Amino acid sequence: MAYKVFIVEDEIVTREGIRDRVDWRDNGFDLCGEAPDGEIALPMLQATHPDVLITDIRMPFMDGLELSRIVRERLPDTKIIILSGHDEFEYAQAAIKLGVTEYLLKPVTVQDIHRSLRQVAAELDRERQSREDLTRLRSQALQTQANLRERLLLDLVVGAVTSAQAIEKAEQLDLDLVARAYLVAVIKIEAIDPAAQFDYQAYSRTCSNVARVVESNSDVFLIQKDLEELVLILKGEDGDAVVRRYAELRAQIDQQAGLPCCKLVIRSGTPKRRITDICASFVEA
Repeated sequence: MAYKVFIVEDEIVTREGIRDRVDWRDNGFDLCGEAPDGEIALPMLQATHPDVLITDIRMPFMDGLELSRIVRERLPDTKIIILSGHDEFEYAQAAIKLGVTEYLLKPVTVQDIHRSLRQVAAELDRERQSREDLTRLRSQALQTQANLRERLLLDLVVGAVTSAQAIEKAEQLDLDLVARAYLVAVIKIEAIDPAAQFDYQAYSRTCSNVARVVESNSDVFLIQKDLEELVLILKGEDGDAVVRRYAELRAQIDQQAGLPCCKLVIRSGTPKRRITDICASFVEA
């Protein structure tokens, strides 16, 4: 995908020369706009969100340094290339303080622009790759956390963990398990026609439908135990509260989660006061 460039230059000959003579595509860029000064450019920049701004430093109405300062605040990811006819320390120092990527002295050649664009493109590529790597790592971390949460909940259901172990692991996984009452429900997904071939797509859609019903309930945990069973763990203030919540949730699932080719068989155990008795409620279900 090409990066977007915007040009701001009050000298029309210079602006058109850059616009028409630079090989944008060959350097991995698309020209997304141009303007004669910073004041006119600013709303256009906010609308187009360019990856690179090429701007003259001395212009009427709003100069390149002021424009760069505003762009740095409002579009912090935009790279800035400043064109200057002034080989003076104060201008270069001001540009450095603003975090300008390139500072080119006029007269600027096409080769100068090409070289700067290639350097900026390489920097943008590195940043894009870093963002993609970070997104992938975050996704992997979230998936790992989700898997560990499900493993812990399954251990509770089958009685393979003590209350102390469960609470400690839950805290590590940012999972609030502490409550005064627990109830387990089992959802079996069965084909309307027992002789029909197993329809994994329909099964998957049904699981997704159940998950959508459950996901807004912070006191309900959903586990996919196997290809036949989903398990719900409900927690609440007391036994009556979890029974009422189960009845409400069951009605929602019956109304929203089923498919014409599948039926949902839902059963529950009785409320339990101890976290280690979650497995007993599961056995009852």
